[in-house]
Amino acid sequence: MKAYIYLENGVLLEAKAFGKGGSAVANMVFNTSFTAYQEIITDPSYHGKFIVFTSPEIGIVGTNNEDSSSDKIYAGSILIRSFNKMPSNFRATKDLDEFFRENGKFGVYDIDTRFLTMLIREKGEIRAAISTEISNPNDLKKMLDNRS
Repeated sequence: MKAYIYLENGVLLEAKAFGKGGSAVANMVFNTSFTAYQEIITDPSYHGKFIVFTSPEIGIVGTNNEDSSSDKIYAGSILIRSFNKMPSNFRATKDLDEFFRENGKFGVYDIDTRFLTMLIREKGEIRAAISTEISNPNDLKKMLDNRS
C-alpha cells in the first residue's frame, strides 16, 4: 500500500507502507541503532513519535516474545529505507508486518532516511503527517495543522 508523508516544511514524500495503515501526526526523530528495533519501537520514551531508522534494513530478525521493552508499540510509526518481510532468525515468532498489525500501527519504507535524518539533525524534531488514506498535499497539510 502507498503512504504519503507531509513534513511541516511543505515537503511531500511518497513511500510504501506495512502494518494496519491509517493516518497519524507526530514529531519525527531518528535512531542510529543497527539492532534492537523491537526494543526501540516498544520503548515508552518514544510514545507517539515517528522514528526514522538510519539502519539500511529493518525486519530481518522479525519479532519475538522476549525482546520488547513493554507490552505494545509506543512509536507512532517508523520510517525505514528497506523493509525485510521475511524474517531469518530462529527466535522470530512473527514478522514485523504482523507485529504492527496486531498493535494497530503502520510503518513506511522505501524512503530516503538519510534525507530525513539530515533535516532532523539540522532543525531538531520535525512535525509530520503520514497517511495511507490521504494523498492530496493540501489535505495532509490540513491534517498536520489541525493536530498541532
